[in-house]
Amino acid sequence: MKKDDLIKLINKLHPSEYSTESKVLKKHCIDWRGEYEGKSQLIIFPKSVKKISEILNFCQKKAIAVVPQGGNTGLVGGAVPRKRGNEIIINLSNLNKIRDIDLIGNSVTVEGGCILDIIKNKLEKYDLEFPLSMGSRGSCQIGGNIATNAGGLNVIKYGTIRQNILGIEAVLPDGRIYSSLKNVRKNNTGLDLKHLLIGSEGTLGIITAATVQLFPLPKERTVLWASFKNFSKVLNFYKYINNKFKDLITSFEFMNKESIEVLEKHECKVVNLKKNQCYCLVEFSNFNKINDFNNFIFAKIDFNDLDTDDLILSKSDNENKKLWNYRESIPLAERKEDFIIPHDISIPLTNISEFVKRTTKSIKKYLNGSKIINFGHLGDNNLHFNVLIREQQNLSRKSIRNSINKIVFDNVKIFGGAISAEHGIGQLRKDELKRNKEVFELNKMRDIKKIFDPQNILNPGKVF
Repeated sequence: MKKDDLIKLINKLHPSEYSTESKVLKKHCIDWRGEYEGKSQLIIFPKSVKKISEILNFCQKKAIAVVPQGGNTGLVGGAVPRKRGNEIIINLSNLNKIRDIDLIGNSVTVEGGCILDIIKNKLEKYDLEFPLSMGSRGSCQIGGNIATNAGGLNVIKYGTIRQNILGIEAVLPDGRIYSSLKNVRKNNTGLDLKHLLIGSEGTLGIITAATVQLFPLPKERTVLWASFKNFSKVLNFYKYINNKFKDLITSFEFMNKESIEVLEKHECKVVNLKKNQCYCLVEFSNFNKINDFNNFIFAKIDFNDLDTDDLILSKSDNENKKLWNYRESIPLAERKEDFIIPHDISIPLTNISEFVKRTTKSIKKYLNGSKIINFGHLGDNNLHFNVLIREQQNLSRKSIRNSINKIVFDNVKIFGGAISAEHGIGQLRKDELKRNKEVFELNKMRDIKKIFDPQNILNPGKVF
């Protein structure tokens, strides 16, 4: 960016809306995992949608690249500038109002910089549930959640965020404000542009607000923890629980032995639970004021039908939190390992057992001593298939990463899965996207990008 253009842009801003200080910039130029660190001369914290419109209008005229940023909790390098890029950062943290809560239509209109946990806590006062939950809820922002089509922990009950968006407001690359915050569930009026913006990872527009449908707040929650000798028994358990409880299930999480070992090494000990090869966490929610909910759950389970070594049903909210903490702390524990190759994939449940078996065998053959850390939202096909490397055997990290990625993604394709289930593409998966999408699909994606952003100023180098 030319120095004169930088000065002109800064002159359009209030001193409280931007920073050029290296300490501030550094914090916002590195991703959550610490894998991607870029450079920027300027970060802007706009306080209004109009201001974002003015900034983007100026940036398009001057061909200044822009990185939209929310809570910067992404895992694919999608919300930070590139190393050799010259982007400015537009951070939405000041655009954080809850504009409206509709108690008749059961919806909420929130600005893009609202933190997920704040929204959820506010709605609890009205006995309403926001249909998204994830480990980063204390810092992730709703604009980023929508831009990445976040899934989270309760997709099995509510679906991804896409399925719950009623309307969107966004600023397009030329500064135009697209405002379609309709609070209606049925709108059959041609092509629905909001669905292009959802999941576009900040490449088509900056999402500044959204209207999201809400659900009744569960009266109580109960968590079931179970352990098994192998993954096939986990799948049998999933089928059994799903048939028995259906709409009462809000989450079904899976963890393997290696994920618990990493958890215990770096974060916390798993107490009063038997050690095994596989573990499940199932959350049931009481939406219908069922009396004595725990006994209701327990009474419906026929223990003669289950092949489990350990089954515990929580008795209090504190026990719920303790069990959830085990699952949610696994990514934090992984960060403390030196070399992990992450994969956020989805596989049809009918194929997932064979995928795990074949892929694990191939990786062990390639690099003996590697460990597979498997965990994820099994109820919606999402598996975090992460490979822990402690012995490199005179191979470079780049060579190991490329070889293991090829093994994993080749098998994802063979078994009818997707290379990204919820984290998105960002900088991390651009090459894999080229290899795993049909040429026709990629060309149409590029065509749409050109229509929205002909100058390619929004989040360049991400996805495409």
